[in-house]
Amino acid sequence: MLKLNAVRPFNIFSKLVIALLLVMIPIYGISLYMNQTAEENVHNELSQSVVSSVHFYLSSFEAEMQRLMRLNKELIFDDEFQKIRTISDAMDDYTRSQTILSVKNKLHLLKTSSSFVDDVKVYIPALDRGIFANSFDNHIPDDELGVLQKSLSQYGTPFTFWNNRLLLSEVYPLPIYHLETSIALGVVLSKEQIQHSLAQISQVKDSGASFINLKQNWIVTDGKSNEPILSALKEFVSEPRFKDKASGQESVTVRGVKYLFTFEYSKLLDTYLTVNVPEDQVLGPLGKYRTLFWLLSLMSTVVIIAFSYWIFRLIHQPLKRLITSFRKVEKGDLQVEIHHHHQDEFYYLYEQFNAMVRQLNLLIQEVYEERIRSQQSELKQLQSQINPHFLYNSFFILQGLVRMNDNLSAEKMMQHLGDYFQFITRTGTEMVTLEQEVSHAQSYMEIQSMRFFRQIEVDWGSVPELYKTMQVPRLFLQPIIENAYVHGLEDKAEGGRLIVQFAQNNDYLLIVVEDNGDNLHDDTLASLHNQLRSKQPVKESTAIFNVHRRLQLKYGEKYGLSVSRGILGGMRIELKLAYPKEDHDV
Repeated sequence: MLKLNAVRPFNIFSKLVIALLLVMIPIYGISLYMNQTAEENVHNELSQSVVSSVHFYLSSFEAEMQRLMRLNKELIFDDEFQKIRTISDAMDDYTRSQTILSVKNKLHLLKTSSSFVDDVKVYIPALDRGIFANSFDNHIPDDELGVLQKSLSQYGTPFTFWNNRLLLSEVYPLPIYHLETSIALGVVLSKEQIQHSLAQISQVKDSGASFINLKQNWIVTDGKSNEPILSALKEFVSEPRFKDKASGQESVTVRGVKYLFTFEYSKLLDTYLTVNVPEDQVLGPLGKYRTLFWLLSLMSTVVIIAFSYWIFRLIHQPLKRLITSFRKVEKGDLQVEIHHHHQDEFYYLYEQFNAMVRQLNLLIQEVYEERIRSQQSELKQLQSQINPHFLYNSFFILQGLVRMNDNLSAEKMMQHLGDYFQFITRTGTEMVTLEQEVSHAQSYMEIQSMRFFRQIEVDWGSVPELYKTMQVPRLFLQPIIENAYVHGLEDKAEGGRLIVQFAQNNDYLLIVVEDNGDNLHDDTLASLHNQLRSKQPVKESTAIFNVHRRLQLKYGEKYGLSVSRGILGGMRIELKLAYPKEDHDV
């Protein structure tokens, strides 16, 4: 152990002391000068900072509102909105339902496009109903509808504060034309999100930010300003000298406390953004710094020496133990575990080292498990290659086509069979592009379509362009479709439907396979759901569980399969795949 009186010159301890002294001496001089001039500059900097913060926030908020207004206009002139507004009576029930569902989806996209949007509603007089982004309710109260239709004409702005909610409305055609086919689109802004964003403008204690609308007489605050301050702010922005000014700033005393009031007017919102900052919270502590500075100067030498010695011991011993543990890991000992009893950076390093060792063990286990799953997948692949039921049916169909001299269909059948068996017999390639996997699944469905001639209607969605070259595990989609044929559609004499759709997200791709089979029982569905959510190994590895586990091993625990009853009445299987960020960046 290193003794203080045994420290040799120019060792680590001596260098720490000298280095800290050399650093602290100029810092003390600069600090003394800064403390004398800080009080003069802080007030000006605070004023400019508040003005900049208010302007930046209001500009950002206006830009977001303009974006929402632009989306509202684009949405209200959308073809499906106009169709359902003008020719809804001429639509059949199915077309009308699909159009309403599409409108609802677009409303939901608008809702999710901004954190400031709480709900989106559209009222269609031709249908005498409304469509909501958040629910399937179709009733809009008359008073709310009146606010949406009269907002622009009454207040000169599409923003209206009604029933403790801030609404952004868009009407087409305008109500002045008194047309029964007009559409009223209303965006309900999230008051909580606005309050949360206002709270970010000023982080000074007891400060606050508010939106004040004089014409409609409403105030939205960040929740930190009390009633006297809000009344003073309202009187402040109402003063005649600020009538034609876009911004202003002044010190105002409220109940003995001096505040710096700052405002900026938004012509788009017809609203003032105000910020109140107590000056004592910023300027008050400066006087105490003078006394503390000299006390700190007297103690600095002793503290530097003690601190240097403490740092030497604090770093040297834990670091030596960490290096020893790393050397054990280098030699292959993965059972190493080290502990640190102080809540400092070495505690974090030790915990991360232990986590790294555990993760290495886990990765070794997962690699082993993935190999086992890969072997099971290859076994399923070999079984599918010699599946007599599918093989016999395919050749019986081909034989029938030849006997009927339907050479064109027979040629297509042989082409699909060739593509199918060429894909499943390919070895040495575990990953393929999504486009190749989908093409294989389509070949399989074409073969089945010839078998179930005119019995099953297949609806294929298009693969998003961004995901076509995405690398995916081979033979993960065709077994799911095969499951739909075997367990859901094989016994349907007619009217069978099978839908495959793709939905893209910033972080993942969702593939939906849904059928209208009649053999799905609630107990079976619940059992499948529970087994997919369970982390325990499944006794019988069917196609669904095999694909689910392969996707989880590839992308992580939050990806894989989920099952539910679809709107067609049969099984609905959702496959969630992560999009690789590195591929996207490249």
